[in-house]
Amino acid sequence: MLVGYVLMCLIYGTSYFAIKLGLEEGMPPFLFAGLRFFLAAVLVLAVLAWRRQLVPLRLREWAEVTLLGVLMTTIPFAALFWSEQHISSGTAALLVATAPVFTTMISVVCKQMSWRWYVPAGLLLSLAGTVCLVGWPAAEPGSSLHALLGKWAIVASELFFSWGAVRSRAWVARLTPFVFNGYQMLAASLVLLLLSAVTEPVSAVRFTGLSLAALAYLTVVVSIVASTLYYRLVQVTNATFPTTWTYVAPVIALAIGAVFLGEKLTATSLAGSIGVLAGVILLNGESWIRLSPLRTGGRLRVPPLDDK
Repeated sequence: MLVGYVLMCLIYGTSYFAIKLGLEEGMPPFLFAGLRFFLAAVLVLAVLAWRRQLVPLRLREWAEVTLLGVLMTTIPFAALFWSEQHISSGTAALLVATAPVFTTMISVVCKQMSWRWYVPAGLLLSLAGTVCLVGWPAAEPGSSLHALLGKWAIVASELFFSWGAVRSRAWVARLTPFVFNGYQMLAASLVLLLLSAVTEPVSAVRFTGLSLAALAYLTVVVSIVASTLYYRLVQVTNATFPTTWTYVAPVIALAIGAVFLGEKLTATSLAGSIGVLAGVILLNGESWIRLSPLRTGGRLRVPPLDDK
Protein backbone atom coordinates (compact mmCIF):
# COMPACT_ATOMS: atom_id res chain seq x y z
CA MET A 1 0.00 0.00 0.00
CA LEU A 2 2.77 2.45 0.93
CA VAL A 3 4.84 1.81 -2.20
CA GLY A 4 1.79 2.13 -4.42
CA TYR A 5 0.73 5.32 -2.70
CA VAL A 6 4.15 6.99 -3.03
CA LEU A 7 4.46 6.02 -6.71
CA MET A 8 0.95 7.28 -7.44
CA CYS A 9 1.72 10.61 -5.76
CA LEU A 10 4.94 11.05 -7.74
CA ILE A 11 3.18 10.43 -11.04
CA TYR A 12 0.15 12.58 -10.31
CA GLY A 13 2.40 15.33 -8.97
CA THR A 14 4.02 15.76 -12.38
CA SER A 15 0.76 15.62 -14.34
CA TYR A 16 -0.04 19.31 -13.88
CA PHE A 17 3.25 20.26 -15.52
CA ALA A 18 2.57 17.92 -18.45
CA ILE A 19 -0.92 19.38 -18.93
CA LYS A 20 0.45 22.91 -18.88
CA LEU A 21 3.14 21.95 -21.38
CA GLY A 22 0.66 20.51 -23.87
CA LEU A 23 -1.70 23.47 -23.57
CA GLU A 24 1.11 25.97 -24.12
CA GLU A 25 2.05 24.05 -27.26
CA GLY A 26 -1.42 24.75 -28.67
CA MET A 27 -3.44 21.63 -27.82
CA PRO A 28 -7.17 22.45 -27.31
CA PRO A 29 -8.08 21.45 -23.73
CA PHE A 30 -11.06 19.16 -24.36
CA LEU A 31 -9.39 17.41 -27.31
CA PHE A 32 -6.19 17.06 -25.27
CA ALA A 33 -8.08 15.46 -22.36
CA GLY A 34 -10.25 13.32 -24.63
CA LEU A 35 -7.31 11.90 -26.59
CA ARG A 36 -5.46 11.21 -23.36
CA PHE A 37 -8.20 9.02 -21.92
CA PHE A 38 -9.31 7.46 -25.22
CA LEU A 39 -5.80 6.22 -26.05
CA ALA A 40 -5.29 5.02 -22.48
CA ALA A 41 -8.62 3.16 -22.52
CA VAL A 42 -7.82 1.46 -25.85
CA LEU A 43 -4.43 0.31 -24.54
CA VAL A 44 -5.83 -1.01 -21.26
CA LEU A 45 -8.78 -2.82 -22.85
CA ALA A 46 -6.59 -4.29 -25.61
CA VAL A 47 -4.19 -5.78 -23.06
CA LEU A 48 -7.09 -7.18 -21.03
CA ALA A 49 -8.66 -8.71 -24.15
CA TRP A 50 -5.33 -10.26 -25.14
CA ARG A 51 -4.99 -11.78 -21.65
CA ARG A 52 -8.64 -12.90 -21.75
CA GLN A 53 -9.46 -10.87 -18.65
CA LEU A 54 -11.97 -8.52 -20.24
CA VAL A 55 -15.35 -8.82 -18.55
CA PRO A 56 -18.35 -8.01 -20.79
CA LEU A 57 -20.91 -5.58 -19.37
CA ARG A 58 -24.66 -5.58 -19.66
CA LEU A 59 -26.48 -2.42 -20.72
CA ARG A 60 -27.36 -1.49 -17.13
CA GLU A 61 -23.75 -1.98 -16.06
CA TRP A 62 -22.54 0.17 -18.95
CA ALA A 63 -24.89 2.91 -17.79
CA GLU A 64 -23.41 2.88 -14.27
CA VAL A 65 -19.80 2.76 -15.48
CA THR A 66 -20.54 5.62 -17.89
CA LEU A 67 -22.00 7.66 -15.06
CA LEU A 68 -18.92 7.01 -12.93
CA GLY A 69 -16.65 7.92 -15.85
CA VAL A 70 -18.46 11.22 -16.33
CA LEU A 71 -18.34 11.98 -12.60
CA MET A 72 -14.71 10.97 -12.02
CA THR A 73 -13.07 11.82 -15.34
CA THR A 74 -15.13 13.88 -17.80
CA ILE A 75 -16.24 16.66 -15.45
CA PRO A 76 -13.07 17.05 -13.34
CA PHE A 77 -10.62 16.88 -16.24
CA ALA A 78 -12.66 19.08 -18.55
CA ALA A 79 -12.56 21.68 -15.78
CA LEU A 80 -8.87 21.14 -15.06
CA PHE A 81 -7.62 21.23 -18.66
CA TRP A 82 -9.72 24.29 -19.50
CA SER A 83 -8.71 26.11 -16.31
CA GLU A 84 -4.98 25.54 -16.75
CA GLN A 85 -5.18 27.82 -19.79
CA HIS A 86 -5.88 30.69 -17.40
CA ILE A 87 -4.30 29.77 -14.05
CA SER A 88 -0.97 28.33 -12.97
CA SER A 89 -0.50 24.60 -12.55
CA GLY A 90 0.31 25.18 -8.86
CA THR A 91 -2.99 26.93 -8.26
CA ALA A 92 -4.76 24.12 -10.10
CA ALA A 93 -3.09 21.59 -7.79
CA LEU A 94 -4.26 23.54 -4.75
CA LEU A 95 -7.86 23.65 -5.95
CA VAL A 96 -7.88 19.94 -6.82
CA ALA A 97 -6.86 19.40 -3.18
CA THR A 98 -10.48 20.09 -2.22
CA ALA A 99 -11.39 16.55 -3.42
CA PRO A 100 -10.56 14.73 -0.14
CA VAL A 101 -12.69 17.23 1.77
CA PHE A 102 -15.78 16.28 -0.23
CA THR A 103 -14.84 12.59 -0.32
CA THR A 104 -14.44 12.45 3.44
CA MET A 105 -17.81 14.06 4.03
CA ILE A 106 -19.57 11.72 1.58
CA SER A 107 -17.77 8.66 2.98
CA VAL A 108 -18.84 9.54 6.51
CA VAL A 109 -22.46 10.04 5.43
CA CYS A 110 -22.37 6.71 3.54
CA LYS A 111 -20.78 5.07 6.60
CA GLN A 112 -17.68 4.03 4.68
CA MET A 113 -15.62 6.01 7.19
CA SER A 114 -15.95 6.76 10.89
CA TRP A 115 -15.91 10.38 12.06
CA ARG A 116 -12.91 10.45 14.40
CA TRP A 117 -11.07 13.40 15.83
CA TYR A 118 -8.18 12.96 13.43
CA VAL A 119 -10.38 13.41 10.32
CA PRO A 120 -11.13 17.14 10.74
CA ALA A 121 -7.66 17.68 12.18
CA GLY A 122 -6.08 16.05 9.13
CA LEU A 123 -8.24 18.02 6.71
CA LEU A 124 -7.42 21.36 8.32
CA LEU A 125 -3.70 20.61 8.62
CA SER A 126 -3.39 19.40 5.03
CA LEU A 127 -5.31 22.32 3.60
CA ALA A 128 -3.25 24.76 5.66
CA GLY A 129 -0.06 23.14 4.41
CA THR A 130 -1.26 23.27 0.81
CA VAL A 131 -2.08 26.96 1.15
CA CYS A 132 1.44 27.57 2.49
CA LEU A 133 2.92 25.76 -0.49
CA VAL A 134 0.95 27.33 -3.29
CA GLY A 135 -0.57 30.49 -1.84
CA TRP A 136 -4.12 31.75 -1.75
CA PRO A 137 -6.01 31.34 -5.07
CA ALA A 138 -7.08 34.97 -4.84
CA ALA A 139 -3.42 35.97 -5.07
CA GLU A 140 -3.03 34.55 -8.58
CA PRO A 141 -1.19 37.18 -10.63
CA GLY A 142 -3.04 38.60 -13.59
CA SER A 143 -6.41 37.36 -12.37
CA SER A 144 -9.22 37.65 -14.88
CA LEU A 145 -12.83 36.55 -15.21
CA HIS A 146 -11.64 33.38 -16.97
CA ALA A 147 -9.21 32.68 -14.13
CA LEU A 148 -11.95 33.13 -11.54
CA LEU A 149 -14.33 30.88 -13.47
CA GLY A 150 -11.58 28.30 -13.86
CA LYS A 151 -10.92 28.18 -10.13
CA TRP A 152 -14.56 27.74 -9.26
CA ALA A 153 -14.98 25.15 -12.03
CA ILE A 154 -12.21 22.99 -10.55
CA VAL A 155 -13.63 23.20 -7.02
CA ALA A 156 -17.17 22.39 -8.21
CA SER A 157 -15.90 19.49 -10.34
CA GLU A 158 -14.21 17.90 -7.33
CA LEU A 159 -17.60 17.46 -5.69
CA PHE A 160 -18.66 15.32 -8.66
CA PHE A 161 -15.35 13.43 -8.53
CA SER A 162 -15.81 12.68 -4.83
CA TRP A 163 -19.32 11.38 -5.38
CA GLY A 164 -18.01 9.09 -8.12
CA ALA A 165 -15.07 7.94 -5.99
CA VAL A 166 -17.39 6.78 -3.22
CA ARG A 167 -19.77 5.07 -5.67
CA SER A 168 -16.91 3.40 -7.53
CA ARG A 169 -15.65 1.34 -4.61
CA ALA A 170 -18.10 -1.52 -5.14
CA TRP A 171 -17.42 -1.55 -8.89
CA VAL A 172 -13.65 -1.63 -8.42
CA ALA A 173 -14.03 -4.71 -6.24
CA ARG A 174 -16.45 -6.30 -8.70
CA LEU A 175 -14.58 -5.69 -11.96
CA THR A 176 -10.97 -5.37 -10.69
CA PRO A 177 -9.16 -2.02 -10.98
CA PHE A 178 -7.78 -2.70 -14.49
CA VAL A 179 -11.15 -3.52 -16.05
CA PHE A 180 -13.03 -0.72 -14.32
CA ASN A 181 -10.36 1.84 -15.17
CA GLY A 182 -10.42 0.86 -18.85
CA TYR A 183 -14.19 0.99 -19.19
CA GLN A 184 -14.70 4.25 -17.32
CA MET A 185 -11.90 5.99 -19.26
CA LEU A 186 -13.45 4.87 -22.55
CA ALA A 187 -16.87 6.23 -21.61
CA ALA A 188 -15.42 9.48 -20.25
CA SER A 189 -13.18 10.04 -23.27
CA LEU A 190 -16.06 9.74 -25.74
CA VAL A 191 -17.94 12.47 -23.86
CA LEU A 192 -14.81 14.67 -23.82
CA LEU A 193 -14.26 14.17 -27.56
CA LEU A 194 -17.91 15.01 -28.22
CA LEU A 195 -17.48 18.16 -26.15
CA SER A 196 -14.38 19.02 -28.19
CA ALA A 197 -16.19 18.48 -31.50
CA VAL A 198 -18.96 20.86 -30.43
CA THR A 199 -16.85 23.64 -28.89
CA GLU A 200 -13.35 23.51 -30.43
CA PRO A 201 -12.80 24.32 -34.14
CA VAL A 202 -10.57 22.06 -36.17
CA SER A 203 -8.38 25.05 -37.05
CA ALA A 204 -7.38 25.33 -33.38
CA VAL A 205 -5.76 21.88 -33.34
CA ARG A 206 -1.96 21.87 -33.33
CA PHE A 207 0.42 18.98 -32.76
CA THR A 208 4.08 19.47 -31.90
CA GLY A 209 6.75 17.10 -30.69
CA LEU A 210 6.47 18.52 -27.17
CA SER A 211 2.67 18.31 -27.06
CA LEU A 212 2.76 14.71 -28.30
CA ALA A 213 5.34 13.85 -25.65
CA ALA A 214 3.07 15.37 -22.98
CA LEU A 215 0.12 13.42 -24.41
CA ALA A 216 2.10 10.16 -24.33
CA TYR A 217 3.17 10.73 -20.72
CA LEU A 218 -0.36 11.55 -19.58
CA THR A 219 -1.77 8.59 -21.51
CA VAL A 220 0.57 5.81 -20.41
CA VAL A 221 2.12 6.87 -17.12
CA VAL A 222 -0.64 8.97 -15.56
CA SER A 223 -3.87 7.54 -16.97
CA ILE A 224 -2.84 3.87 -16.92
CA VAL A 225 -0.20 3.34 -14.24
CA ALA A 226 -1.26 5.95 -11.67
CA SER A 227 -5.00 5.50 -12.19
CA THR A 228 -4.77 1.74 -11.75
CA LEU A 229 -2.83 2.30 -8.54
CA TYR A 230 -5.54 4.72 -7.43
CA TYR A 231 -8.39 2.23 -7.94
CA ARG A 232 -6.34 -0.49 -6.28
CA LEU A 233 -5.94 1.68 -3.20
CA VAL A 234 -9.68 2.45 -3.22
CA GLN A 235 -10.26 -1.31 -3.23
CA VAL A 236 -8.04 -2.13 -0.26
CA THR A 237 -8.56 0.99 1.88
CA ASN A 238 -11.41 3.49 1.42
CA ALA A 239 -12.49 6.20 -1.01
CA THR A 240 -10.71 8.99 0.90
CA PHE A 241 -7.19 7.63 1.35
CA PRO A 242 -6.20 7.49 -2.36
CA THR A 243 -7.56 10.99 -3.06
CA THR A 244 -5.08 12.46 -0.58
CA TRP A 245 -2.50 12.43 -3.40
CA THR A 246 -3.97 15.85 -4.13
CA TYR A 247 -2.30 17.10 -0.94
CA VAL A 248 1.09 15.73 -1.94
CA ALA A 249 0.96 17.00 -5.54
CA PRO A 250 1.90 20.61 -4.61
CA VAL A 251 4.94 19.28 -2.73
CA ILE A 252 6.12 17.48 -5.85
CA ALA A 253 5.35 20.51 -8.01
CA LEU A 254 7.49 22.57 -5.64
CA ALA A 255 10.41 20.15 -5.99
CA ILE A 256 10.13 20.17 -9.80
CA GLY A 257 10.18 23.95 -9.79
CA ALA A 258 13.26 24.04 -7.57
CA VAL A 259 15.22 21.49 -9.62
CA PHE A 260 14.24 22.39 -13.18
CA LEU A 261 13.10 26.01 -12.95
CA GLY A 262 15.42 27.36 -10.27
CA GLU A 263 12.61 28.29 -7.90
CA LYS A 264 13.72 28.95 -4.32
CA LEU A 265 12.59 26.87 -1.37
CA THR A 266 11.39 29.10 1.48
CA ALA A 267 10.59 28.50 5.13
CA THR A 268 6.90 28.80 4.27
CA SER A 269 7.10 26.12 1.60
CA LEU A 270 8.99 23.81 3.96
CA ALA A 271 6.35 24.30 6.65
CA GLY A 272 3.66 23.62 4.07
CA SER A 273 5.32 20.35 3.03
CA ILE A 274 5.42 19.16 6.64
CA GLY A 275 1.79 20.18 7.11
CA VAL A 276 0.68 18.30 4.02
CA LEU A 277 2.38 15.04 4.97
CA ALA A 278 1.28 15.25 8.61
CA GLY A 279 -2.29 15.91 7.51
CA VAL A 280 -2.27 12.89 5.20
CA ILE A 281 -1.23 10.66 8.09
CA LEU A 282 -3.94 12.07 10.36
CA LEU A 283 -6.67 12.03 7.73
CA ASN A 284 -6.15 8.32 7.08
CA GLY A 285 -5.78 7.15 10.66
CA GLU A 286 -8.53 4.57 10.20
CA SER A 287 -6.81 3.00 7.19
CA TRP A 288 -3.44 2.83 8.92
CA ILE A 289 -4.99 1.19 12.00
CA ARG A 290 -7.05 -1.29 9.96
CA LEU A 291 -4.11 -2.32 7.76
CA SER A 292 -1.54 -2.31 10.54
CA PRO A 293 0.41 -5.58 11.00
CA LEU A 294 -0.60 -5.43 14.67
CA ARG A 295 -4.23 -5.87 13.58
CA THR A 296 -3.51 -8.67 11.09
CA GLY A 297 -1.30 -11.01 13.08
CA GLY A 298 1.96 -9.46 11.87
CA ARG A 299 1.04 -9.64 8.18
CA LEU A 300 -0.57 -7.10 5.87
CA ARG A 301 -3.64 -8.86 4.49
CA VAL A 302 -4.42 -7.38 1.09
CA PRO A 303 -6.40 -9.25 -1.59
CA PRO A 304 -4.45 -10.22 -4.72
CA LEU A 305 -4.64 -7.92 -7.73
CA ASP A 306 -6.85 -10.26 -9.72
CA ASP A 307 -9.23 -10.94 -6.83
CA LYS A 308 -12.89 -10.46 -7.78
